[in-house]
Amino acid sequence: MADETYCLIVVLGLPLAVVVIAMLGGCLYRGGNERLLDWKPTRSPGREAELQDGETHQMLNSLNRYRRLRGAPERSLQQVSEHAWASSARSEPLE
Repeated sequence: MADETYCLIVVLGLPLAVVVIAMLGGCLYRGGNERLLDWKPTRSPGREAELQDGETHQMLNSLNRYRRLRGAPERSLQQVSEHAWASSARSEPLE
């Protein structure tokens, strides 16, 4: 019986104690989460904006390539944006 109790304490109690101590330490820590985890962003917000802009132009170029293959006129970024906004305004809001 003593061996079973010891095994139960080690298997369940020790990991539970570690989790409780970590959570308590996280709650009592006064610094920010980024500092606690020593987190630094991998890219700057400016770089993220550049990448997003590049992706937008790449998607527009692909759209226009397929439109040229079909014989349809090319669309500008403004036309695509206006169409997207109009489509989202017509759709029902999620509740």
